[in-house]
Amino acid sequence: MKLIDLLKVLKTRFILNSPYQLLHLITSKCNCKCDICNLWKRSSEYKNDLTTKEIIEMLNDAKKAGIVFYSVLGGEPLLRDDLKVILKYAKEIGMTTAVVTNGYNLKEKCREIYPFIDLLVVSIDSNDDLHDEMRRCKGLREKAIEGIKECKKSKMKITINSIINNRNLSKIDGLVNLARELKVNISFQPMDNIRGYNEHLQPSYGELQAAFKKIIEYKKKDFPVINSFEYLKIFSERKKYTCYAPRCFINVEANGDISSCLHVYNKKWGNTRSSSMKDIFQSKEYRIYCKNVKNCNECNVACVIESSLLYVLNPKILIEKAFSYRSTI
Repeated sequence: MKLIDLLKVLKTRFILNSPYQLLHLITSKCNCKCDICNLWKRSSEYKNDLTTKEIIEMLNDAKKAGIVFYSVLGGEPLLRDDLKVILKYAKEIGMTTAVVTNGYNLKEKCREIYPFIDLLVVSIDSNDDLHDEMRRCKGLREKAIEGIKECKKSKMKITINSIINNRNLSKIDGLVNLARELKVNISFQPMDNIRGYNEHLQPSYGELQAAFKKIIEYKKKDFPVINSFEYLKIFSERKKYTCYAPRCFINVEANGDISSCLHVYNKKWGNTRSSSMKDIFQSKEYRIYCKNVKNCNECNVACVIESSLLYVLNPKILIEKAFSYRSTI
């Protein structure tokens, strides 16, 4: 994290008293049918996705509410033809931007969008054919790697993100070596359990603990693992954390629905087509909600836990985040 970004977080934390990050599921469309994620099942809903104009209005509203980071997810963000326009506008109003992609169209889209991206996150769960099998998209891994190589020419900050499940527990070595070979960072997080969909892919606690102990050892050996030690120890040592997710970020779904949590406490606060984020954040109901979810430890999402650790100004996290992007990038 750049020092200027850290200062923005502190300003939002202490002065504006509002979340600092907007996670935007920018489209319902997806070109994969992942075993670990079921959002692709909503692809047919894309006709109700926010329009370009509506997203720009949402970004203005978010800016007024104190949001400083804009992270674009999906579905698959690169399937939107207006992504460049949206990211460009976010940068123009002073937001730090990130895009999370499966990488299938990355090589073709890179030159179009790279000037407006501060961080690119590419999902790769195994450095072999297993990745394509799990995502049910032939050629995906190869295309993602080609896209990363193309984006590297622009000096863009890039992170590979890998979701740990019981099918790729033995693939960690290949993944960290891929990140080192490509000279990019890599992050890991356990798969979130989606009831009725992916429980069969959930590793046992012992398997998860062993996997994260291995990841810690790679980080100690100076492999480009971007997760903080504090985050990794939550899974290697079964440590508890206090969830400050709703004080750190807000989710906006493709249709404009606003929520604070996508998995456990999935409360809807309204829709960006008719609701003000600032009014939501300043409401008594929102403050009560923030208190009620503090003891929830069911989420595995790295940004949720890392943000929660950062929110309480954990000194170890502050130091790691200040120096988190390596010279290899």
